[in-house]
Amino acid sequence: MFKPLIKFCSFFLSLILVISCERDDICIEDIQESPDLIILMLDIENKTERKVPLGFSILAIGNNEELPSRGNLDSIALPFKIQENIIQFEFIINQGTPSENVDTLQINYDRFDNFINSACGFRSNYILKNPPATILNPGNNWIKGFTILRDTISDETNAHLGILH
Repeated sequence: MFKPLIKFCSFFLSLILVISCERDDICIEDIQESPDLIILMLDIENKTERKVPLGFSILAIGNNEELPSRGNLDSIALPFKIQENIIQFEFIINQGTPSENVDTLQINYDRFDNFINSACGFRSNYILKNPPATILNPGNNWIKGFTILRDTISDETNAHLGILH
């Protein structure tokens, strides 16, 4: 006697929950998180040609951890700090050799937030400032310049900043 009643009540309650769920209560998987900065390593003599530095690695300033490789070394994805308008990294070539050379870069940007919905919250996008980057340790720098490829960073489909070396 009670089994059919319990089944009916649980079905009825489940139906009410499903019907009362609003579209804003679910974050769709297609909505990307805040994008990373895509950097291309470019040849100083031919600015359209990619050039991989020898013994190359990147360290995030503050935690001294090497960033994991995500793709080719001529195209790098760097995370932004959401609470600040700058990020700093050490770009190292010839790592572990007597000719090791470290350039400390500060990348300058503005952040603007877009409200997606109540389930997803906000998504940050970024705009590179001019100049987009500054070398913080002057001297024997292996990085010779920068070129903005796309100043608005709203996705990770194309590169945003070129580093000339």
